[in-house]
Amino acid sequence: MKADRRRVPPGYLLTTFEYDTEEPVVWAEHLHDEHELLWSAGGMARLEAEGRVWAIPPALAVWVPSRVVHRASAERGARVRATYFTEGGPNTTAMPGTVTGVAMTEPLRVLLDHNLLGILDEEARRRLQRVILDLLVPAPRESFELVMPRSPHLHMVASAILADPADKRTTADWAYECGMHGRTLARQFEAETGMTFTQWRILARLQLAIRELTHGRSIVSVARRVGYRNPSTFIDHFRSLTGQTPAEYVRGTQAENSGND
Repeated sequence: MKADRRRVPPGYLLTTFEYDTEEPVVWAEHLHDEHELLWSAGGMARLEAEGRVWAIPPALAVWVPSRVVHRASAERGARVRATYFTEGGPNTTAMPGTVTGVAMTEPLRVLLDHNLLGILDEEARRRLQRVILDLLVPAPRESFELVMPRSPHLHMVASAILADPADKRTTADWAYECGMHGRTLARQFEAETGMTFTQWRILARLQLAIRELTHGRSIVSVARRVGYRNPSTFIDHFRSLTGQTPAEYVRGTQAENSGND
């Protein structure tokens, strides 16, 4: 597969491209000769790479090392940003050689925006870019990552759940559709994804919940939309993944968006 053209101008360490989507968009499978940080200034994006699916809300960025094949998509109205870094630049060697989450902290977001929009002389821009590199910190615990199963029948099940996380079918129901015993499906699913079928489905539901919350929908309606009968269970699961309640997450997102206006 041919890599995309290099994007970082000579003499600089990074550059950012803006992709504001009026309609849902899918970027076909591709790779870059430069490292990439995919992030969102608003709305939800999604990345598929290395057999994993990553949800990218405004609080998270995803680091894609150079020459890693990946595919991305974004919902209608998303403000997707792709920051490219020169391979072998200072501090990028400290980043993992695999796709990983990066916490989109307020200082990192502000400096990336300033590098994109600010009027700076060459030396000032290079100093700013070195500080940005210092702020890149892997944060796998904050990543909304789903490992996709390899087997075709389990991949079909996982894809169906991603399309509709509120689907009520049980492990036994899915096993019947795959022509296998429920315990066999459960063991194989955990062996291929590293988590139980139930854990995987919870994370799929929370990926959708993040998107719905950023659209301003109420916590109760979001909980029902993603398949929870009891909103308190939804809140508990959300807190265990993000460290915040849904209300706290929404307030943080609103504060970030107001700061970017």
